Amino acid sequence: MRAVVCEEWCDYHDLKFKEIDPPQMKEGCVRIKIRYAAVGFAVSLFVAGKYQRKPPLPFVPGIEAAGVVSEVAPDVRRIRKGDHVVAVLDWGGFAEEAVVTAETVYPIPKEIDLATAVPLPLTYGTSYGALHWRARIIPDQTLLVHGAAGGVGLAAVELGRLAGARVIATASTEAKLDMARERGAEHTILSGRSDLIRQVKELTGGYGANVIFDPVGGDLFEASLRCVAPEGKILIVGFAGGRIPQVTTNILLVKNVELIGYNFGYYVGWGLTDERKRYGERNRAMMCELSAAVLAGSIRPAVSRRYPLERFVEAIDSIMERRSMGRVLLEV
Repeated sequence: MRAVVCEEWCDYHDLKFKEIDPPQMKEGCVRIKIRYAAVGFAVSLFVAGKYQRKPPLPFVPGIEAAGVVSEVAPDVRRIRKGDHVVAVLDWGGFAEEAVVTAETVYPIPKEIDLATAVPLPLTYGTSYGALHWRARIIPDQTLLVHGAAGGVGLAAVELGRLAGARVIATASTEAKLDMARERGAEHTILSGRSDLIRQVKELTGGYGANVIFDPVGGDLFEASLRCVAPEGKILIVGFAGGRIPQVTTNILLVKNVELIGYNFGYYVGWGLTDERKRYGERNRAMMCELSAAVLAGSIRPAVSRRYPLERFVEAIDSIMERRSMGRVLLEV
């Protein structure tokens, strides 16, 4: 089969596109003929050996994919050959086939296009879990979303609106803010503005945001500390801005603020211990809810660009250079 292969820890430009043997079937797994795989910021860290998980070399990168089940292990009952599925993979998505543990494979209605479905379990799952499981967002709260035109940011805008929150979105360009408004943001702010804190305070009557969703870090996190409401919550989702900020803890104390670390990978087997079975039922319930929201038109997963598998470098470049809005896909 054709695949993108990481033979040694390297820059993503040095990955190989080659023919390799398909992966062997394993107990508790299903084989997926992959149609689409998502490309994210983390792939650059993953193949450089800088991510918290390090697959055995050589390996095929790619952790978010959709396709059709072509084989099912004898001990798997929930999934059948021919099912249309989306999956969270440990790795292996940038290829024509992948063998994936059934615990993180989710059948989807065939009315949902596979390209549309790709972001549901990981991208939307990340935002859903952060807002509902960790922040426990409720109607009429104010939600501030940073990086609001990226994959998880745009999902957070949609899911926050769906939960009944008033959404304020930040992003780096007017075009990205336009997309956030299309997905339900009531107010938008350019993230590079020096008066971002003042604008958030003005939009909230001086009170601040009840929940802040931050996949960016750096200067935006420091701004968040100053525009979060008393008893508010800041969700630490990632550091796409490149700088891991330090916490000024006196602000947390004075404003009774909750700083909440959030790693969705913990729920799908990427933690220090493998907890995917423990959280499998909750993940499946979330996926049913997200699929229903797509069918109802309540959320519209955004795919900004599609690249053939062999043009994987261009796809990753578009992410690293921040030229994309929504998800970038490899089409197999």
